[in-house]
Amino acid sequence: MKRITATILAGTMAAMSLMGCGSSTASAPAATAAGGSKEESTTAAASAASSGGTYTLKVNTALTENDPLYIALTDVFEKTVEEKTNGDVQVEVYSGSQLGTDEDVLEQALVGDAVGVITDPGRLSNYVYNIGVLQAPYIADSYEDALKLFETETYKGVAKEVEDNGFKILSFNYFQGERELFTKNPVKTPEDLKGQRIRSSGSQVVTSTLEAMGANTSVMAWSEAYQALQQQVIEGVEVHLSAAVGSSMQEVTKYLAFTGHQQLLTGLVISGSWFDKLPDDYKKILEDASFEAGKSASEQVIARNDEYLKILQDGGIEVVECDKEAFKKACEKVYDELKYTEIKAQLDAELAK
Repeated sequence: MKRITATILAGTMAAMSLMGCGSSTASAPAATAAGGSKEESTTAAASAASSGGTYTLKVNTALTENDPLYIALTDVFEKTVEEKTNGDVQVEVYSGSQLGTDEDVLEQALVGDAVGVITDPGRLSNYVYNIGVLQAPYIADSYEDALKLFETETYKGVAKEVEDNGFKILSFNYFQGERELFTKNPVKTPEDLKGQRIRSSGSQVVTSTLEAMGANTSVMAWSEAYQALQQQVIEGVEVHLSAAVGSSMQEVTKYLAFTGHQQLLTGLVISGSWFDKLPDDYKKILEDASFEAGKSASEQVIARNDEYLKILQDGGIEVVECDKEAFKKACEKVYDELKYTEIKAQLDAELAK
């Protein structure tokens, strides 16, 4: 009872203190609205910045802190946003899926939480099915080809549908690399994948692609893949080189096959309702900063690809000469299975112009 009474008393005294002293960040806008000076408004903004800012955005990625994408988020996106808003918008970047899986964070964003996530078209297809075609197998043969997909009217249409569902895509230009197969047993053809358990992210387009390539799939978070390989739960993963190095795949797999089945472009997706509350100039700052961060990350991924390969090979990974055309042919049926034939035709028609 004494503890309860003391708590109530402390709360009452704190409330009285706040009422008596007031808050500079709360009172300044009222003064400005009533005709206060520009100097008072500037002081209020400075006060907001020093106390942590009016807005805070938490950004989640499954990647590690040494990945070019994480570095671009902190060194470009976070710094640019905080500098250009004078600290009024604070950005916190979390590695290793600390805020949850992509799916978890997307659901948090939908209910208006101030969160964002670097995610792929496959996961967004849970909300707008057709956007998943942008991650379909062999739809692009290079980074440059993948970028062109995201400049089409077809992409703009499905992106609008995503935003109509409650999200905001700040930019979709974070290239993580070409997806390859890392396995415990050598894989040269689809026949070699038969019976092998390969980790899937869980999105339908990834699962269908791997199964068309001949694998059995096991859905799990990327953060669980290393231990699953170590404990023989799975025999391999499909992943890009930078993430393979970041998660030390050379320690738990032996072979690398350059299947190149996906050119993985990802986007920074945040809560639409949170974004709508921002002043217009802040909205543009976030969009521009995200685009520049995506550009920086992509350039670093490409520039360091040979370095990543050397690290993997020095760690014991053996590169296997695989029949890429055989894998490509095996994946043709994915478009029919997932009913992506029509939208792929739209993309092909646009790109042919």
